[in-house]
Formats: sequence, C-alpha cells, structure tokens
Amino acid sequence: MQTQQHAITLSDITINYANKCIIEQLDLTIKKGEITALIGPNGCGKSTLLKSINRLLTPKTGCVYLDKNFNVHQQASNKVAQLMAMLPQITQSPEGITVKTLVAFGRAPYLNQFGVLRQHDHQKVEQAMQQAKVSDLSDQYIDQLSGGQLQRVWIALVLAQDTDIILLDEPTTYLDICHQFELLNLMVELNRQGKTIVVVMHDLNQACRYADNLVIMKAGKVITKGYPEDVFTSKMLKDVFNFDALVIQDPESHTPMSIARQVNRPHKDQVV
Repeated sequence: MQTQQHAITLSDITINYANKCIIEQLDLTIKKGEITALIGPNGCGKSTLLKSINRLLTPKTGCVYLDKNFNVHQQASNKVAQLMAMLPQITQSPEGITVKTLVAFGRAPYLNQFGVLRQHDHQKVEQAMQQAKVSDLSDQYIDQLSGGQLQRVWIALVLAQDTDIILLDEPTTYLDICHQFELLNLMVELNRQGKTIVVVMHDLNQACRYADNLVIMKAGKVITKGYPEDVFTSKMLKDVFNFDALVIQDPESHTPMSIARQVNRPHKDQVV
C-alpha cells in the first residue's frame, strides 16, 4: 500500500516575537486531502503557526515544506501563492473598490506582467463569488458592507485564488450562526473536491464536527493530535483549557462535543 504524502511538514520550527519565544522547536505533519483544525487557548500560537506556514512569518529556526521537498521560504511568492491561500484573522480592506474588484485580487498570482485578467480568471472570480454567496454584492463598494458580508467577500477572494491548500484563521468571525454553518459546510465541500484545509477554530464543538484531525496546542507546543474521537476528552479540556466539561456524542454528527459541567444561573424562584 502506498504511503500517504503529507501536504505540510513543519520541522524544528522556532518563532520569536520581540525576543519572546512563541513557538519553540515544533514538529508537525498535516495530511493531504483532509481538514485539520488547530485548537488551543488564546495566545498558544495557533495563528502564529498558520502565518509561518504561509510565509507571513519567517521562523528563527526550522523549515516548512509542502510534500516534504518544497521549502516555502525558499520559493518565489507567486509560486507559493499558486499552491496555498490564506484568510488571516485580521484583514485590511482597501477603500473605494467594489466587491468584484477585491475578489479579483485572488487571481494576482496567475497574472502576466501586464496584470490583465483573462476569461479564465473572470470565470474563477464569478465562481468564487457564487460559492461564498456574495454574487449579489458584486457591484457594491466594500466600505458599505457589514462585517459578516465583508468576511464572506474575503472568503471569496481566497476561493478565487484556487489553490490546493487553504489556510483559514478563525473564518467564522463576524458571521451569524446561519452563515457560520454555511461556511463550514462549504469547507467540507471544498475538501471533498480534494483541497487540504487547515483552520484555526475557537468553537471546539464545531472543530470536532467538521475536522478530520485536531492539533491541540498550549504555550507554543503541540500537546496532542489525532482524530477528534481519540483526543477530545474531558481530561484534555481540563489540562489544556482549564475547562471542566463533560464530553458526549453529538446526536447529529456522532462526533464528540463538550458541555460545561457547571452553569451559574439563578433558579426560577430566586429573586434577582
């Protein structure tokens, strides 16, 4: 049987911010063709790790490889951008442009020296807007959009880039509950089309429901990784998140889900 290749390999990664070590000597492999969720407490290094994969941060030591031989920090930016797209946690939107213009920026890695969109590029832009459900916003200016609408436009830009690997840093930010699940279901559909997805998530139950694998981090280190059924336990939640919770089976997805053991709320007959 052929051994499955890894889409992403991080070897001996150390990352510092202002002389403070955020991640130290981290090794991690992420399988091709699966959804991997990075979870952990605030400040544990999840977003930092994602940025290092996408070259937004250069590690002090170590290397990031695609398929074990493509060192992303030794390649041209447009070459990497044709293989890997990222939606960061914080985005800065240029003023005075329409939704369609912003989404079209996703085609930048493929343009020639004249920067002209071809018919194929326009088709990718239209397809991405349809997938992200922002086609009806195409001609609106982005500074007229709500936070949730703008988030979906940024997702469309990532989709227009049309890469095999998609990195998402808290993609459900600003989205209401309906659009959260629309996005997560889109993530699954993209994965079924063969895309490898690495996503930072704060909603632990959504991570268990939608991810094939969990990478659980604390204080810049990978504490454990594996299938949600194997690693998402009450003990892990207590050790990593200091969260006292009962882990049960989600009645819909049959994946693990957590329920807080104690809820401090008054009884009906208690005066408040």
